[in-house]
Amino acid sequence: MRAAMIVPGIGLVVLAVFVGAGFLTSNPVQQTNHSTRAFTVPGTSLRAEPAAHVLEVIAVAGQPPSNVINSVSIPEGATRTAFMNKTASVGSYDAQITLTANLSQGAVETFYRKALKTQGWQIISNGPADHLAGGLEVLAKKAGSDGFYWDIAAVVSPTSFGPGAPAAGDTRFTLELYQESDPGT
Repeated sequence: MRAAMIVPGIGLVVLAVFVGAGFLTSNPVQQTNHSTRAFTVPGTSLRAEPAAHVLEVIAVAGQPPSNVINSVSIPEGATRTAFMNKTASVGSYDAQITLTANLSQGAVETFYRKALKTQGWQIISNGPADHLAGGLEVLAKKAGSDGFYWDIAAVVSPTSFGPGAPAAGDTRFTLELYQESDPGT
């Protein structure tokens, strides 16, 4: 009888190993700060304000979920200049907003590298932008409360110093939010 009990015992050990591995490797939905107040971004001298009010023009039918929307910030004083929703043409959620700030390109890129990490995003990459000469980008990923992973791309244009621009210059940047096609990938 003892020999027969070895098989179920091994089965329980294998099950426990797989369940334990699942807990250790999962990326659970992280709680986000729902505050509407500005806050200092650690590692920068900049203050952030929640982006929910500028993202509302691209929120459609509960997408992106609130835990994603509430974990995006913009530099204090940045203004939205444009938005685009490409969801219908690509099949899954994909939309972007364009903003301008009286900051340098480096300051905006550093802001997003630090702010996204602080707000529970996993930074995937940062460096030169693929489709913008002289641009910089920060790419990050976060588990949404809807069962999908969400990506954000902060693409920062070079600072411009044209007529009427402030001494620090104007920097245009785009925040693109898109849903990964397969849940949990």
